[in-house]
Amino acid sequence: MQIWSRRATAISGLALALAACATVDQASTIPDTYFVREGMVDQINPPITAIWDMQVEVMDDEGNFDPALMTADTWAALKSHAANLDIQAAKMAGAERFVAADPNGELTEAPEGTDLAAIQQRLDTSPQAFRAMATAMRAQTAQLLLAAQAQDAARVTQLVNDLQPSCKSCHDVFWYPEQG
Repeated sequence: MQIWSRRATAISGLALALAACATVDQASTIPDTYFVREGMVDQINPPITAIWDMQVEVMDDEGNFDPALMTADTWAALKSHAANLDIQAAKMAGAERFVAADPNGELTEAPEGTDLAAIQQRLDTSPQAFRAMATAMRAQTAQLLLAAQAQDAARVTQLVNDLQPSCKSCHDVFWYPEQG
C-alpha cells in the first residue's frame, strides 16, 4: 500500500509540475505589447479563414459542418486550425498593451477606409474594451478547440458562426466605427 501511495504522490507531483510548465510556457508566449494589425493579418486571419473555408467544403444544405463529410484528415485540420486560433487569441487577450501597428513592421499602411492614428487613439482610450473583446474571442476559440477535439459538428458550427459577429463587433468599434 505504501508503494502505491508513493507512486500516486509521485504521479500527482509530476502532473502538477507538467501543468506548471505548461502554464509558464503559455504565459511566456504572451507578448507585453500586441501589435493588432500584424496579429490580425498574420496570426488570427489565417486559421479563421482556413476554418471558414473548410466549413464551405464540408457543410450540409443548412450550412452546418456535416459529420458525414468530415474525414479523419478534416477533423485533424480543424483541430490544428482551432488550436492555432486559440493560441493567437490568448496572446491578444493576455497582452498588457495594444498598438495599432508595429512601426518597424511591414504593415504600417492603414487598410483602406481607416487610419492607424485614429485606431491607436481608440485603443488608448478604451484598452479595457479591446481586452474584453479579445477575452471573449479567446473564450470562443477555447470552446471551439474543445468542440473540434470532441468532433461535435453541431457545436463547431455554432462556434464558427459566432466568431464572425465577434470579429465584426471589434472592427466596428476600433477599426471602422464610422461604417458600423
